[in-house]
Amino acid sequence: MIKETLNLLDDLVTQNITKNNRSTKLLKNPNSKTQKGWFIYVPPCFNDALDIKKTERVGRENKLVWTQGSSFFFKRGDTLYDTPEAYRIWSEALKSINYCLHIKKSSSAECANANNERFSGSITFSIMVPNDSRSKIAEHSSHTISQDLFVRFLIAGPDILTTV
Repeated sequence: MIKETLNLLDDLVTQNITKNNRSTKLLKNPNSKTQKGWFIYVPPCFNDALDIKKTERVGRENKLVWTQGSSFFFKRGDTLYDTPEAYRIWSEALKSINYCLHIKKSSSAECANANNERFSGSITFSIMVPNDSRSKIAEHSSHTISQDLFVRFLIAGPDILTTV
């Protein structure tokens, strides 16, 4: 499943998806409050950041369908965790959290323009981990990568950071 998701991500960022040429294949289920297989849990409130949107499709009957683009935009202040348990009472959540990502600075990825050029954006984020007593989280490392690579990191985990 992860391999298929990463292949779709590769297609999205290399095939010059435009605003009018969005995929009906999605990186994740936009309605699911659970998520299997990804390294970081990305709740539905981040659908827009993953460029997952309802788009009107014209046919025999017009209808809204979920579509996937490549204009990723995780913003300054966004915080993601590796588990849905992170959204519980904080003292309980700390028992389950292994990784927290906090976005410090970013610029959005932009789909292909008239010249078929795509801008992959930029993101600076901290990886935070709980202390030994699991009473708080603290910064472990900081990274600056493209929005495209950040989405790959959310799916596949920290091994991709060693190639940066």
